[in-house]
Amino acid sequence: MDAISACAYGINPGSINNLDHPIVTHAKRMLSEVGGFRILLLLLAPWLAKLLKVELFDTNSVDYFDELTKQILKERKAMRKHLGVQCKCVSVFISHHIHYHIFIAKRRTDFIQLMIDSEKSDNDLGYNNNIDGEPDPESTDTATKRPTNGKMTADEMAAQGIAFFFAGFDTTAAALTHAIFYLSVHPECQQILYDELKTCEDFTYETLVHLKYLNAVINETLRLTPSITRMQRECLQDYNLGNTGITIPKGASVEIYPYAIHQDPDYWPNPNDFLPDRWFKPSHHPCAYLPFGGGPRICVGQRFAISVMRVCLAKLIYKFEFTLAQTHKLEYYLCNPVMSPKKLQ
Repeated sequence: MDAISACAYGINPGSINNLDHPIVTHAKRMLSEVGGFRILLLLLAPWLAKLLKVELFDTNSVDYFDELTKQILKERKAMRKHLGVQCKCVSVFISHHIHYHIFIAKRRTDFIQLMIDSEKSDNDLGYNNNIDGEPDPESTDTATKRPTNGKMTADEMAAQGIAFFFAGFDTTAAALTHAIFYLSVHPECQQILYDELKTCEDFTYETLVHLKYLNAVINETLRLTPSITRMQRECLQDYNLGNTGITIPKGASVEIYPYAIHQDPDYWPNPNDFLPDRWFKPSHHPCAYLPFGGGPRICVGQRFAISVMRVCLAKLIYKFEFTLAQTHKLEYYLCNPVMSPKKLQ
């Protein structure tokens, strides 16, 4: 959570030692088991969800992250206007609610800042935008709800910040948990990975991207237990499903379950076994491996998620040896859209 929060908002909540931090509490509330039931109800009986006024996420928590993002935008805009530099800063709202100091004159490189920089670049080319120009991002005028020359409104930036945070938090955490679990069950694999990491002088992106066994462990983890349980696509034209006599009509919703595909012995020999070595000479069909989806709507955060996993896993395995306290079977929360295992010991 600390990593994704820092990358999204430029804020490190110290979640391990500060469980009462507002970012931590609101994130857990939005990703709770109750949230899974909400999703199930919205998918299976949308009419009932509408009747009961069921929202996808806890509205109070959504409002918190929405306000957090908008206040960051407001403060960075103000700093840039008054100081003429990109600054690292947090607002009075943030200072009051999450006990952070205000930092000045250090340029941020988080997701929010990237969106601000994008707007600024467009403004330099002569476009109007919503950060430095009119309409003002804090305005409640309905004009801010509409795109201006294709640029993002404050509400859209807030939505993107929330999407970035939650798309990268629970999924990556689940993948790392599974990786540690498999390495604990297979100490010989953990030792091979440790030996590979010992050869590194540092754990920079340039170093980690070339570590064959580390990347093989990550790929095999995501094959055995992909973080996302299902994907949905719309059929663009009538499609005859092989020799089954079944035709999927244009406009039909198609459910895709990566876990089932990843366990198919037709594509993966010994599909239930944790075998990182299989990735040294992969020969599978490209659509038989879908931890991030595929096609034009493949997960845009794929490389970011893999980079986070490389760094975290490398540092953990280099410093610690992991074992299970007892024979442990993975158990999961019901209706959770993410394969998040329950607590391991």
